[in-house]
Amino acid sequence: MKQWSPRLRKAAPWLVLLVLLAGLAAVRGLAACYNIQYEITNGDFQNYNPVRHLLAGQVPYRDFTVYLGAGELYSVGALLLVLGNSFGRSMFAAGFCTWFYFEVLVLAVCVVVMGRARSARALTLALCGVCFLQVQGWLQLPWLGNVLTFAADSGNSARMIRSAALPLAVLVSLALLRLLEGRPLRPALARWLPASVVPAAAGALVPWSNDMGAAMYLAVSLGYGLFLLRRYRTDWKRVLLRVGQYILVSCGALGVSVLLISRFHPIAWLQQTRGVSSFQTWYFGSGDTDKLCYLSEYVPQPAGGICLALAAAFAAGILLYRSARSAALAAGGFVLCLGMQLWNLLYCLLSGAKGGGPIGGAQVLLAVLIPALAVRGLMRLGACLPAALAPLRRGLRRALPPACALFGCALLAVGAAGQIRSRLGGHEGLTYVPALRGWLGDQAEKLAAEQALVGEARLFGTYSSALEAMNGQLQPTGTDYIIHALGDRQRLAYLTTFQQGEFDLVVTPSPKVAVYERWSRNVNWWFYRELYRWYAPVANTFNSGGMHLFWQRTGVCNDLQQPARVDWEAQDNTVTLTVTTEDPTFNGVADVTLHYGFAVAEGYRLRGGLHSYLTCRAVTESELWAERDPDTAMMADFQIPTDRRTCQIPVTIADGVGTVRLEALPADAATVTVEAAEVEATYQDWEYFFE
Repeated sequence: MKQWSPRLRKAAPWLVLLVLLAGLAAVRGLAACYNIQYEITNGDFQNYNPVRHLLAGQVPYRDFTVYLGAGELYSVGALLLVLGNSFGRSMFAAGFCTWFYFEVLVLAVCVVVMGRARSARALTLALCGVCFLQVQGWLQLPWLGNVLTFAADSGNSARMIRSAALPLAVLVSLALLRLLEGRPLRPALARWLPASVVPAAAGALVPWSNDMGAAMYLAVSLGYGLFLLRRYRTDWKRVLLRVGQYILVSCGALGVSVLLISRFHPIAWLQQTRGVSSFQTWYFGSGDTDKLCYLSEYVPQPAGGICLALAAAFAAGILLYRSARSAALAAGGFVLCLGMQLWNLLYCLLSGAKGGGPIGGAQVLLAVLIPALAVRGLMRLGACLPAALAPLRRGLRRALPPACALFGCALLAVGAAGQIRSRLGGHEGLTYVPALRGWLGDQAEKLAAEQALVGEARLFGTYSSALEAMNGQLQPTGTDYIIHALGDRQRLAYLTTFQQGEFDLVVTPSPKVAVYERWSRNVNWWFYRELYRWYAPVANTFNSGGMHLFWQRTGVCNDLQQPARVDWEAQDNTVTLTVTTEDPTFNGVADVTLHYGFAVAEGYRLRGGLHSYLTCRAVTESELWAERDPDTAMMADFQIPTDRRTCQIPVTIADGVGTVRLEALPADAATVTVEAAEVEATYQDWEYFFE
């Protein structure tokens, strides 16, 4: 027992720190699940649905889609395994993980900047405490509140959780290196084990999140390379040897990680990852002002620029610091600063977006890094004070860490008391839904109406969410949101399951309450054309509960067989298609098979060209919607793949005429030609002439 005492004494402060941080995260989780505010297409069920599949015993990537990455899946899944599997508790788990991983980022920053364990722990509690005061509403700093939105809420795609791959790589690498420091190792181990720690951590964390995993790996690799240059200088043979070792070890760690998270189905992980990457660039978004065509169109964010400047400063530190320990800490700072900006850059490049993306990551990093650097600077200035003030300096060093610990304990106590009071005070205006184990507002009444309509029916939902969870059903394809059926293989599996399954009802979001459903119907016409052909809504949105449309098989083909012709006119980089029916009063939607060609001018890549697109402007549909809501009139526009020759598209027809316009982007390099177009079928347009 005596030999363990020093180790326990060293570990105890870290354990206390983690307990306090977990306690603050639990308060945030409890706040997130007080009123779960269910929305039919937001990110809450995007966080929960994969976990439902996992806890039901299904295999990730093989049996169900993991769009947000293994980090979110297993973090939330581990908590629900302990707390119980329900939507309400998933809201707690997502809120807990979001704030806890923000605290992990703060800890990584403080370790890198302060360099000493005691100072890093104290500053972590101080910074986390101030940020906690802000998100709880007890402190009012508008600039900080805007930045912390990224860390205060899991949001639509759990970006704070996904970003955790970066600080985890830094902390795990530094912790393992510290553990090995000074330990007697056999000569064989001493040659390769310490040099394998960083690549192993980097490779293992790549599947945490596809986009952040890649950004993290690139940042760690560059930081490792700078460290090698510092250590070996011009001994290129040893540098290349270490680089080869880095590649070998990191790839091996990636392989082991993929085997574990996919339950030994790595091919399924690879196929899903390739499917997403092949569609991600063109599939999402429709506005030509938002799509990235040239590298010069990328809009850098101020926070990203500051991160790059700090990364350069840390890079200089790697090369100039005398001690290997200081250089390793500088490498950690380099990885954090560069990784956050790389995340935003990779997201924009791979998603075809000019700007935006996960800019909150860089902003949150700066919100804690700049104060940490300021504190470090003050400590350096304090060391320069006259000798007469040395007792004061020593007193502050002794007093501040326990003061920060008391500050953290006080915040935890007050936060927990507030959550207890809120529960004791009841949930005024909210309704408890036992099947979800959570409190809801007016959505509870709507869900009750939907459940009464559905009964024990077997459901197929394009946005699987609360109704399926209440009825204990899983989305049959394993892809809970149709927008995540990305890749030819995934789409074929999705459509085949739908065509061959025996479903009582199909559930789709109502375009009345979910404006993105108009875009989703058009861009996913490969599925909706089958739905329109064999199914029809049992009632309109108002009579169905106010959130969804419920479709039932009609037993016959729903093709109205309305004779129609298709005309088109080309002009510059656009082609306008017009569908005209024999009946001038016909209102509906035409299923049009389009035979087209898409080309990009030579030299496009040499001018910095990255991506090209083919946008379909739903002209008639947008005009109809503008009569209801002009602000969202363009939401029906969608993208068509540029690497195909044939595609089916919907054309909404009003009073016998329907128009769409094909636009090739970039306008100065891309062209589109229509070789043929024919109407395959005509249907009732449930969005505009039934609702």
